[in-house]
Amino acid sequence: MRPFQILLYSTSAALVLLSATGYSQVSNLALDSNPQPIAGMASASEDNTAPSVIEGEPQALGNGTVRTYVALDSQNHPQEVGVTITAAALAGLPQEGAELILPLPFQAESTAIDHIAIDWRPHGHPPEPIYGDAHFDIHAYTLTPAEREAITAQGADLEKAYKTPAPEYIPAGYVMAPDSAEPRMGAHWADPTAAEFQGHPHGFDHTLIYGFYEGAIAFIEPMVSFDFLRSQQDFEGAFALPQSYAKPGLYPTRYRIAYNEADQTYTVALTDFWQP
Repeated sequence: MRPFQILLYSTSAALVLLSATGYSQVSNLALDSNPQPIAGMASASEDNTAPSVIEGEPQALGNGTVRTYVALDSQNHPQEVGVTITAAALAGLPQEGAELILPLPFQAESTAIDHIAIDWRPHGHPPEPIYGDAHFDIHAYTLTPAEREAITAQGADLEKAYKTPAPEYIPAGYVMAPDSAEPRMGAHWADPTAAEFQGHPHGFDHTLIYGFYEGAIAFIEPMVSFDFLRSQQDFEGAFALPQSYAKPGLYPTRYRIAYNEADQTYTVALTDFWQP
């Protein structure tokens, strides 16, 4: 694995500071070593230039930390966007649910992703036979935090959450989950062919959920169970896509989950971005 260039993206309570605070070389961040080129973008395997990884400011999670990052190819196109979670974060987690809002480095602005929110769900959420186990929801939002705050999922706002998208905006095979609208999110759409619905009603390892609001994608959400992370298994795979998107920008086509033993971190990422 080639070394990666690391930049630090810092934030404050009042504003986002877009500053590069230093560089260091590492050789153990497990990015896809052979990504497929999409829509004219150069992959890391096409030249000898190491991708750059720009990290967000860490936030406390359990006894450890979580932070966002964006990986860029040699032409500074985003290859993947995600979070890294230190192994220590799996201890000392709160007994009740919690959300952390994680800004992305500005180098991800060409993607449709505005920010990431990681939700710790110690008691899972409905439907309990499927998603009732402790897990993390990693929401990659196309909405701004202010736009999310306007979503109440009550009264007339439910019509916006449950608005039927145009057919070309619906990911192939996905269906809206009944009564799934949540404040600051929108309605949840799932793939009924996913493994958790195929004779495995007692939990899940990982899955990919879409969120919709006013007929457009509001978030793309990898979900991963606490037990799957703790097992230190890796996963990488594609997910269903719509024919087109309401919001312009680069969109991911795959997601991955990985454990890096050398630095004891977990990665959950959306990868292989393309221009629709």
